[in-house]
Amino acid sequence: MNKNEIILKTEKIRKEFPGVVALDNVDFELRYGEVHAICGENGAGKSTFCNVVTGILKPDSGKIFFENNEILFDGPGEALEIGIRMVYQERNLIHYLTGAQNILLREESLKAGFFVDEKDIIRRAEEIKKLYKMDVPLNCQVSKLSSAKKQAIEILRALLYKPKVLILDEPTASLTEKESTILFEDIKRIKSEGVSVVLITHKLEEVFENADTVTIFRNGKKIETSKKDDITKDECVRLMINRKITSMYPTINYSGSKVIMEVSGVSDYSLVKDNSFKLRRGEVLGFYGLIGAGKTELVELIYGLRKLKDGTVKINGEEIEPRVSKMIARKVFLIPDDRREKGLIDTFNLKKNITVTFMDVFSKILGIINHKKENQIAEKIVSDNLLKIKYVSLNQDIETLSGGNKQKVIISRWISKENISVLILDEPTTALFSVAFTITPGLNSVSTQ
Repeated sequence: MNKNEIILKTEKIRKEFPGVVALDNVDFELRYGEVHAICGENGAGKSTFCNVVTGILKPDSGKIFFENNEILFDGPGEALEIGIRMVYQERNLIHYLTGAQNILLREESLKAGFFVDEKDIIRRAEEIKKLYKMDVPLNCQVSKLSSAKKQAIEILRALLYKPKVLILDEPTASLTEKESTILFEDIKRIKSEGVSVVLITHKLEEVFENADTVTIFRNGKKIETSKKDDITKDECVRLMINRKITSMYPTINYSGSKVIMEVSGVSDYSLVKDNSFKLRRGEVLGFYGLIGAGKTELVELIYGLRKLKDGTVKINGEEIEPRVSKMIARKVFLIPDDRREKGLIDTFNLKKNITVTFMDVFSKILGIINHKKENQIAEKIVSDNLLKIKYVSLNQDIETLSGGNKQKVIISRWISKENISVLILDEPTTALFSVAFTITPGLNSVSTQ
């Protein structure tokens, strides 16, 4: 095959949802053996575009060509059959199955035509694990694994099918630096075999280190496609947001002295051992470490989401038992690291996901809801011009939002609270290209990066 030949092409793809044009006449070309990065702000149309080319969504107009043949998928199964595979930003694993069972899902060998051959599943999973040099537990239930291990399982499951086109949506969001390096080494290897890769990431360093071509999306439109060597990072950012960024971070003037949270000797005798720190009013305290170093586990111990085996936690000088209800009562709020499993309620719409933390404000005796007040709260929060949540309707399904806008929903529901004492943010910028928000003066923030 000629690497200059096009394997996937779209012409004037348009997709509308009620009140918004998600894709506006998008033209796109992907060549054999190419790593093609798609960049853009949250809600720019990147995920919608990928959902169209993988058969999850049908375009309202336009054409899709694969290996010179025009195609119109009736569902994602048809895209899989011709060799298009996508690893989604939101993990899609069956938690009560093991790592090996998830990797080989729907590809199991049978004994006597009826019984699943578990030994063969382990053998084949070991083979692909060694082939791509990914360190994942195969005999452990996925529910017990870290976010990084779950992401690695998703990627291995995609590579099992030896796709012709592999679409990766924020693939390194939960991977360690070492795991990310291994992943991109694997991408280079499958690229040399003629596999085409679409890379969606907010990490421009990954784009300029690994991509051949860059396409910029903004407000549902394809703004520009350029060879990586013909565009700079600054130009990339300017095209994404349609303005020049002069400063990435706001200036913080810290003058606090009062200790508002004191953690002493906190341990679970596993990942977290004898951790102590003090947080003062008005201070931003950052925790830094590789994925798996125990940052999330420490936060969850403090907040009462994990069993504390030793140590103490004090808020405003008062020792308290780490429990979620007690933390919330003392205006200590947590934005978790995994929005799908820990932050959002997928059966709730946008409005209810935003206002769930305000139920004491708009619910009356016997739990009767004052819908007018609930709507007022939701409208006030989404109208915040700094967060810039992109949505169509307060009643829309939360799953229809982009990953970055889902993250903004979780952030907004807590920073909109009054008299916040401490705000704990665990990987708060996951899937966010840029976000700014104002915190009440005097607020204390613990942020794990």
